[in-house]
Amino acid sequence: MVKRHNLNRLAHFIAVVETGSITGAAEALAISKAVVSKQLKTLEEELGVSLLVRNSRHMVPTDAGLAFYERCKSIVAQANEAFETIASGAEVPSGKLRITAPVDLGMTQITPLVADFAKSYPAVELDLYLSDDRLDPVSHRFDIAFRVGWLEDSSNVARKMFDFAETIVAAPALAQKLNVTHPRDLAKVAFVANRALADPYRWQFTGPEGRCSVTLRSGLIMNVGPALRSAVEQGAGVAILPDYLVQEGLDSGTLVRLLPDWTLRAGGVYAVFPPVKFRQRAVELFLQAALKHFKS
Repeated sequence: MVKRHNLNRLAHFIAVVETGSITGAAEALAISKAVVSKQLKTLEEELGVSLLVRNSRHMVPTDAGLAFYERCKSIVAQANEAFETIASGAEVPSGKLRITAPVDLGMTQITPLVADFAKSYPAVELDLYLSDDRLDPVSHRFDIAFRVGWLEDSSNVARKMFDFAETIVAAPALAQKLNVTHPRDLAKVAFVANRALADPYRWQFTGPEGRCSVTLRSGLIMNVGPALRSAVEQGAGVAILPDYLVQEGLDSGTLVRLLPDWTLRAGGVYAVFPPVKFRQRAVELFLQAALKHFKS
């Protein structure tokens, strides 16, 4: 005989994880703390594992609890969507969609994408968190985490959005004054460094003469790409930035590319998801919108 589980307990467990306490879960669900506590205890007994670590104020999921939370969140979201689809007569996405992205990409690419998505799907609550910290989507409970550069090995699922190349740029007046013709010429040039990088000063170029490594000198260091771009446009020095961040300036003439015969590293922009079998429809629709946005 197949054992039947009380799926309401999943909603109770999700609420405890997301609010951090039984009290918070009870308030969110508009039920008593005793009911939440009993359902949580029964769920752990059914599973035979501890899902939460308790202290005097908060409840933090264990590794098993975190993995179970991701699966439960997906199941409950799909169930809610199924009810709403039948009720509305159309497949309308709803629920909360949590997204994180690096500051540079977030300000220039993801923010307008999120704004357009919010207008198209008003029933979806969007939460965008910009940070240059590589926040794991599972432990920080994000539905989508955008990554720029080179992916580390993990159990998460990734989808490439587009490729980019690092580009060295300067203001037109400064570029004419410097007359840089080889990467070695950059050693004596004022460089605007990006603090967000692991090593913002040493760079390797590839060009007609093969590879050339240079160490650049900086009197100005910042941690946000758009700020670096602005400083370069004002003539503060040269900078190395992703092409998607400087293309508008190159097109408008506020920036020029130095050393066009030499290239730097190429990388990718990825959407990273928790390793769950099913994702809520809002995630899938946002992914489709992102791919269309980046393609254009």
